[in-house]
Amino acid sequence: MSLALLFFLAAAGTVGAQQRKPAAEPDKAADKPSDCVAAKGALPKEWSGEAFAIDGITLGGVGLKPQLRLWGLQTAELRDKQSGQEAVAGMRARATLEDMLDKVEHKVKCRSAKWDHECRAVVQCTVEGGPARLDLGGYMIASGMAWGFHLDEVLAWEPRASQRYAGSEAEARKAKRGLWPLWLGEK
Repeated sequence: MSLALLFFLAAAGTVGAQQRKPAAEPDKAADKPSDCVAAKGALPKEWSGEAFAIDGITLGGVGLKPQLRLWGLQTAELRDKQSGQEAVAGMRARATLEDMLDKVEHKVKCRSAKWDHECRAVVQCTVEGGPARLDLGGYMIASGMAWGFHLDEVLAWEPRASQRYAGSEAEARKAKRGLWPLWLGEK
């Protein structure tokens, strides 16, 4: 799939019908954000730097204490919870995110929304790719490697992000991109 098509899909502003998504672990807010502050320091409002993929939704930032969890999406777990073995779907999601980061020399710009229950900064990150900025979360959803998650939340700096993500997810699901054939039970 061309990068231009992914830019287009990530920028789509249509709202898709809410559809059943794969089961996911709940993303509860930290019981006490002060615990996260004590452990990780103040929630960074913005962060720019070099990042690498830990899994399909989590980034580590060079010189940054908390890990970064991409806002508004969920994907397959990197490891099977019962066996502890790496899961193919989780590895594919991580590889997709890492490949995009590699294309932009791992340089990201992120804005923080909140802490999650694991004291990761929940962020929306963009990268410069070609003539435009690319939202990493939107990219993962448009490529079919993630689905929208907690899209009832609104980002103060981009109120329509949830709608954009839902539209991109609907398109990816309809086109059976990425992991959607697996999630839909097809072979």
